[in-house]
Amino acid sequence: METPRYNIFHQVHQGLRALLYHASLQVQQTDFSEADAAGETLDLIDEVIFLYEGHAHTEDTMVFPLIANHAPDVVADFEKQHHKDHILGAHLADSVKACREAVSAEARVAAGIALQFSLAEFTAFNLSHMNMEEAIVKKIICDHYTDEQLHALTGQIVAQIPPDKNARYSYWMLKGLNTAEIIGWFQAIRAQAPPFVFDQMMGLAASALDAKTLARVQDAFAPEAVA
Repeated sequence: METPRYNIFHQVHQGLRALLYHASLQVQQTDFSEADAAGETLDLIDEVIFLYEGHAHTEDTMVFPLIANHAPDVVADFEKQHHKDHILGAHLADSVKACREAVSAEARVAAGIALQFSLAEFTAFNLSHMNMEEAIVKKIICDHYTDEQLHALTGQIVAQIPPDKNARYSYWMLKGLNTAEIIGWFQAIRAQAPPFVFDQMMGLAASALDAKTLARVQDAFAPEAVA
């Protein structure tokens, strides 16, 4: 049985999927007649738009160039998909704006329904888009680059993201990965990064994970476990 190749998309895509799932449910459950509840949900949708725009930019500038000479038609197609995604994101931002500008409770409720439809369209497109990237783009990348090269690229990508923004991505990655994946991720951080980075990630895990999962992660790095 062949060892699975490193999937450069997996970790961030799992985080972005988790964000979409969470946002979609929160929009459905929000009573938009209540201004405070609506405001919290609109802030979450702002986060969706921000993180997806940033991710698409990273792919356009650091991932797709890897295969531009090997599969130019594929790159062109996915760049077109990113253009459509940008349009959907703009529509979603307009829906958020309409909710914020609604004066009455009734108007907010109507705007909230429109927001749900806009987010559903954005979600459906991006879930399909990410699947295609992992089925098509990943294969071409793996045909031309070693896992070591791709791990190095991941490090370069992380290094160019401002720490506060990276923490926002990491929060949703923690929400979207399984426990074994989180432990493996933290093992790599502990081995490669300064101790304060590992401590920061443990703190972020405490805010992102449920008590049972957090305990399993903490136990994996207890002195007796790593001795």
